[in-house]
Amino acid sequence: TCTEGVAISDLHVTFEELPALPRTTLTLKLWDFGGQTEYYTTHVAFLDTRCLYILVWDASGAQLDPEGTHGVSFWLHSIQTHAPHATVIIVGSKAGNGRVVNSLPHPISEYEKQFPDLHLVDGGLMDSKTGYRIAVVKTLVRDTALKIDGIQQTAPHSWHRLAQRCAKEAEEMEMEGKAPLVRESEVREWALEAEVAED
Repeated sequence: TCTEGVAISDLHVTFEELPALPRTTLTLKLWDFGGQTEYYTTHVAFLDTRCLYILVWDASGAQLDPEGTHGVSFWLHSIQTHAPHATVIIVGSKAGNGRVVNSLPHPISEYEKQFPDLHLVDGGLMDSKTGYRIAVVKTLVRDTALKIDGIQQTAPHSWHRLAQRCAKEAEEMEMEGKAPLVRESEVREWALEAEVAED
């Protein structure tokens, strides 16, 4: 399906051993950005080096110019500009049951030369309709995410309390038909109530 704006969901991944964490489940926040042209300018506000990017492109052949304005290189350039040194998994979607042969329009080595500030990973092919290689890509995401600096660092409980408060307030505003927007002073007040340290 087509994402409008951004869709946020959780991916819970379980590990046999995580030496840095006392628990065996890690929750990854997935931000699925709409690929329509009108959303391009908003994407950059959310790009950060400490994120794992999954760049999904249409490998079915329906996309006539995979290296054009909306292609793989376009998005890699955007990520390199706004989140240098980030890790990007590139995945070809709509692959059917393996009918598509190439996971990338060009070999990964060409992209590595063109975007030397990014750590690129060829995620191969997948297809969400048939389930082809979905489990393989999820495992790759899990394993790659663990290698990102700070990913195993737990947030203080105060930050979790603040996040829960923000989510609760946003939900209430949406139920009232209001846009979930608040002033900085309100967030600061909630942070104090959650006992977030000021620094």
